[in-house]
Amino acid sequence: MSAGSRQRPDSTDLTACAAQLVRAKSKPAAQFDFLILTLGTLELRLHHMNQTRCDIRKNSTNIGPVQDGPMKQAAWLLTALAAGGHAEQLVEFHGRDGERELLSVTPERPERLCLRTFEQPPLYAWPVMQVYLGIQLKMTEDSGTGSGNGLLGWLFPGQTSRLQLDVKTQPPGMLCRMAGSWLRKLMPGVCKDCSSKCPARLHRRGDQLAVFLPPAGGCVYIRKVPADVEQVSVAWHWHLDLSVFAFLMIGLTLVLAWRPLSESSVFHAGLGGIGSLLLIGIMAAFWIFRSARGTVHGTIPFGRSLTTLAAAAFAFIPAARNVILSWAWRWLPAPEWRTWLSMRDPFFELPVGWLIFGLVMLICLVLVQLGANMAVRYFASAPEPEGEVQFIIGGDGRRVDLLPPVPVSQRMLGWAIWLSGLGFLLSGTHSDACSVVIVAVVLFKDHALHLVRTAKMWREAEVQPKDLHDLVSSSQMHAQANAATRDALEQLQKYLKEHPTAVQKVREDTELRLRRFSVDGAHVRPPLVPVTLPSRSSCSLQ
Repeated sequence: MSAGSRQRPDSTDLTACAAQLVRAKSKPAAQFDFLILTLGTLELRLHHMNQTRCDIRKNSTNIGPVQDGPMKQAAWLLTALAAGGHAEQLVEFHGRDGERELLSVTPERPERLCLRTFEQPPLYAWPVMQVYLGIQLKMTEDSGTGSGNGLLGWLFPGQTSRLQLDVKTQPPGMLCRMAGSWLRKLMPGVCKDCSSKCPARLHRRGDQLAVFLPPAGGCVYIRKVPADVEQVSVAWHWHLDLSVFAFLMIGLTLVLAWRPLSESSVFHAGLGGIGSLLLIGIMAAFWIFRSARGTVHGTIPFGRSLTTLAAAAFAFIPAARNVILSWAWRWLPAPEWRTWLSMRDPFFELPVGWLIFGLVMLICLVLVQLGANMAVRYFASAPEPEGEVQFIIGGDGRRVDLLPPVPVSQRMLGWAIWLSGLGFLLSGTHSDACSVVIVAVVLFKDHALHLVRTAKMWREAEVQPKDLHDLVSSSQMHAQANAATRDALEQLQKYLKEHPTAVQKVREDTELRLRRFSVDGAHVRPPLVPVTLPSRSSCSLQ
């Protein structure tokens, strides 16, 4: 029905229709009808109007009672129209203590969700626990786009690009403060400072999205929810991060075994093979990009600039990426790798997919072989000298051979391995204090072991005889000593009787006593005249 054939409706009917149109808030035709109803309301001259309250379910906008007067009714309808253009959206929050709260979100007034103290993991679990805000999106039934279950939906989810979130956390950790400028140049996106809010990075965890935060706390700001999302549920979660143990194992291996790795030909070969694949891949991508830019430049004005802008839009604008891929996805053969491999030539029925796969694998093997051989030759140690080798005597008395020095390339590789391991250890846990303690223990391990061994030796130097074995009493010791002395004297007397000439081998003053001892066995003879000592001091004259 056209606008000129409309009959003048009643004010109550207009209010109900307006509320229905605000609920719809989708098609331009509905907005046009809403404007016609607003103009019709301006013509009404009603003296008495019923008080009306409209609860707009989708927009969560409460309209108060409408008073008499056509201008006020028009103002209410215009307010509802403005609310339809800038609608509030509901987010359902589930707390860890069982609380449940409905939050309203608008682009002008984003909702802030901060990690509270009782929602944080225990302090002792901070190094290995990962905290994230789980976001569950429930799409409307008539939504044409969704996350999808195919390869395209997994790589480029349609609605997550329009879910606008911000994150506010504490300043970056110690590693980022020390080498943040270098790390940002080498790896863009690393060591991002979100102390004054920055766009959140979404991750997939099962059937929900996740925004990760450090265990120390932070806030997530929800600025916008996609229009075709019926329900949004958010809740805080934390779980054991197994990647922490992997990072620590890799870091410990690189830091402690950097010397054997830098000298290992197997490690050199593997490093060269992987490096050759990466280098060829980068060169191929660069060649394809330059070829595409050159082709566009030769046919379209400003082709180079347009290609650069299109590449930037494809990489950094999710909406543009989704449109391009959704258009290109219609003519692609299949999203599954099995179908790609089973492609055949339409004329000769040749397995084109398997032939291309085999050719690519052959090229990769050749590149890996070439890279491995070059790396082994480049990082190889100097040959050991033949024949006589010069040497010096070390401070501890051992021989030290003078061998050729370590090549500079191998020395630089060792430094790179050691620094990489140190970086893994510093960024391995979610707690800076724990990472620093682990690094200190690893770096000062030898010094700590030396101190422990020294303390142990110092403690063992104070060992008493009773600490080694049980001691005997004084009477038992005298008895054992007398028995041993008596046995030794008997053996000596027996030897002198069997060898009488042995007494002639001693001095003259000892020969007489030794002869007497061989006869009667007395080795100590008391004096014939006893000597009495009347006082404690005495002297003798010679």
